[in-house]
Amino acid sequence: MTTPPHSPGRLPAFNIGLTHVTLPTSQVQVNRLTERINEFTLGASVIVIVLSTITDQASAHPVETDIGRSRFTWPTWQGVTIPEAHQKWKAVFVTRDRTFRGIYYEGPTPGETQTIHVPGTLVSDAMWKMVQSQSCAVLCTGLSGDPSSAEIRTALKGGMLQAVLVEALFA
Repeated sequence: MTTPPHSPGRLPAFNIGLTHVTLPTSQVQVNRLTERINEFTLGASVIVIVLSTITDQASAHPVETDIGRSRFTWPTWQGVTIPEAHQKWKAVFVTRDRTFRGIYYEGPTPGETQTIHVPGTLVSDAMWKMVQSQSCAVLCTGLSGDPSSAEIRTALKGGMLQAVLVEALFA
């Protein structure tokens, strides 16, 4: 599920896609998100928000932007364990219309706080249940274009992705 197109004449610096994975764990893992504890057991499903760089269709090369893999300095994720929890990044969902609205980073000062808005993306019933029961999501980067599930799996196995577990905020 990819966020809807942005306004004509104003392309986003990256695509944001929503998918989900079942995180296989051999034991219960605990990641602290603010004052909450999220416990994942064998086979827990979680929403993954994939931030990928836009690909220039004419040249098939990523568009150079200041928002890319180097901007999000998250640890490498191979999908076999739950990503490390990150206290500063958040995923924002709106309860009224069950949409994903973007992510933000709580900087140490107001000037360093970043908000990345996206057009409201309707979350499927299954994904909505996941995010409500887990109260978290995985933010992931390291791809370009509009990746398919197979491309995401391949990137996970190849160690090409970076990811963090973040708190889901409901507005």
